[in-house]
Amino acid sequence: MKTPFRLFSMAALLFVGTIVTGCSSEDDSTNQTTDPKPSKSITLTTTVSREGGADTRALTEGGVKTFAVGEQIAVVYTNTSSQRVVAVSNALTADDITNNGKDAKITVTLTDPVAGSVDYIYPANMANSDGTTNYSALSMQDGTWATLSTKLDYAKGSGEMTGSGSQFTLPSIALANQLAICKFKVKNSGSEITSSITGLTVSDGINTYTVSRPASDNPIYMAIQPVSSDKTLSFVANNASNSYYKNVTNLTLAANNIYPLNVTMTPGQSKDLATLDADYEAQNGDMLTGKLAANRMISIAAGATVTLNAVSINYDDTPALSGSFAGITCQGNATIIVSGTNYVKGFSSGYPGIFVPSGSTLTITGDGTLFALGHENAAGIGSGRSDIDAVKNCGNIVIQGGTIWSTGGTGAAGIGSGAGADENPSSCGNITIKSSVTQVDATPGSGAESIGPGDHSTCGTVTIEDTH
Repeated sequence: MKTPFRLFSMAALLFVGTIVTGCSSEDDSTNQTTDPKPSKSITLTTTVSREGGADTRALTEGGVKTFAVGEQIAVVYTNTSSQRVVAVSNALTADDITNNGKDAKITVTLTDPVAGSVDYIYPANMANSDGTTNYSALSMQDGTWATLSTKLDYAKGSGEMTGSGSQFTLPSIALANQLAICKFKVKNSGSEITSSITGLTVSDGINTYTVSRPASDNPIYMAIQPVSSDKTLSFVANNASNSYYKNVTNLTLAANNIYPLNVTMTPGQSKDLATLDADYEAQNGDMLTGKLAANRMISIAAGATVTLNAVSINYDDTPALSGSFAGITCQGNATIIVSGTNYVKGFSSGYPGIFVPSGSTLTITGDGTLFALGHENAAGIGSGRSDIDAVKNCGNIVIQGGTIWSTGGTGAAGIGSGAGADENPSSCGNITIKSSVTQVDATPGSGAESIGPGDHSTCGTVTIEDTH
């Protein structure tokens, strides 16, 4: 059996094994190598400002943001190995901040830089280690103004660093905001229910953003990438007992703007699985609860966002259930919000816990826990055994929130593809585990990967983002 994969984004542990080998005095001296050229570190200072002044970042509800003591900026540059790398500036002090907080002097140490383009990313946590933008930081948010303004309100500027040898000059750069800021109030048939809302998920068809928070009288704040009017925005809100939804078209959300959004939503169905007397296809905004008590196929309509709230589907033998289907079958693109603790298992040999068809994408988000178990030869989340056409090829899987425990059956991945054969593999699309996830624990069956291909099967690109 392959080693289980465990990712803990809140407290990652890294164990490094070191092997030391002794060298005999009789070693041939001609095998000795010269030391590599030592790295050169250069400490530089420059000034950053806000494009257009202090009103381009959001700290107060009036849109005013000034540099603050303790903040840091990421500087992205090219080193002598032609790699784009990141250096984080010293924390700002009171003496660094001038012009009523609109300008700041940053001090940063660069290792082996070369002249060329540089990017400044603010705040520093919005930069990945390779210099790309850490958009995954937006996937799970707490909905508060304080967190958004200090950690998520992403601004960027670009310029040219000049010089050579040990003499370099960083440019002074104005930072421009890159995100739209939304201030949500939620209504149900005209009555405001914001104070009861503990979860809000927004999707533009490509990106999904989720706020998880305690019930509060405050509005819900969310930072998102700009949205053009040709996209449809899907909103799903949850409180302790109900789910609400709305789709909005022709809405433009531009960077560097704050948008008050009063969204009147329609209640979704709250379906207790214990009461089902037929197969059930969950629709957009539905909330599933309870323990399935009969052989029923549970599916999610194409394009729907559905909440699992303390669900149990065929996970134990009380009662013993069977059927030729996965625990949950997505009919197309789907988003599953996990709330509370949930259990899902495939109904019979070869069927996965959760299945999404080839060409579609399943996104799992929320702050709850999900246990997914594949039946014999099937993945916990992904595809089933290759001789079952209905589940042999699954689509893309994106996990961005929640605590996920996923176990594959014999020959199947914990997350990925099921067991196959040389001439007939099972397959899975791309798999992304975002840095915003709370925890992922994937256990494979024999001959399979924890996350990726099952035995004699295939899988697309597996991306496990760095934790922050």
